[in-house]
Amino acid sequence: MKSLLKSSLLGCLLLTPGLLHANDFEAALTSETAQFTFRSDSSLIGWGGSELGFSLFYNEASDYLGQVSLLQRRQSSQQTPLTLGVGARLYLGQLDDVDSDIFAAGIGGEIRYTFPGVMPKSVYLRGHYAPKITSFADADEIQDFNLGFQIEVLPQTTAFVGVRHLEVDLDVNGNVDYEMDDDRVHIGIRMTF
Repeated sequence: MKSLLKSSLLGCLLLTPGLLHANDFEAALTSETAQFTFRSDSSLIGWGGSELGFSLFYNEASDYLGQVSLLQRRQSSQQTPLTLGVGARLYLGQLDDVDSDIFAAGIGGEIRYTFPGVMPKSVYLRGHYAPKITSFADADEIQDFNLGFQIEVLPQTTAFVGVRHLEVDLDVNGNVDYEMDDDRVHIGIRMTF
C-alpha cells in the first residue's frame, strides 16, 4: 500500500506540468527539504480567477507530501499594496520514519505587502490548517505556515527566502507531533512562463 501511494503521488505530480501548461514554477530548498510547485489559473478546472497549485514536498527522512491548492486573491496595486487571499488545500502523503499515511483538507490564506519599484519586493505570510474533522488516515491535524520575503530579480523571475513550519499531528502510538519542516530557512526561485 505504501509503495502504491508513493508511486501514485509521484506519478500525478510529475505529469502535472504537461497537463497544465503551467504558467508558474517554483522551487524552495533547504539542506534537508525540497518543495516544487506548479501554478496556473483555475480556469483549467472550469472556475477562472483563482490560482490553482500542485506541489510536491519531500525531506531527508523520505517523507513525501503532495498538495493541491486553490487560492482566491485580491491583487495589489499602487493604491493598495496589501494583498489578501483565502483558499483551500488538500494534502496527500506518506511519512517514512513513523510509517504513516496522510490525507487532509484544510483552509487558509495569505497576506502580502508589496513595496513597488523597479525591482518590486514583498513580505508575506501564508498559512493553512486542517483540523481533526477533515484529517484522515493517520493524520489528526496539519499546521502549515510560511513567512517570507521576495524580490523580482528579472521581469519573470522572483527570488525568495523564508521560514516554513509544517507539522502533522498523528494518531499513531498515542498522539505524535511530527515536524516535516521544522522552521528551517529556505531559499528559492519562481519563474513565470
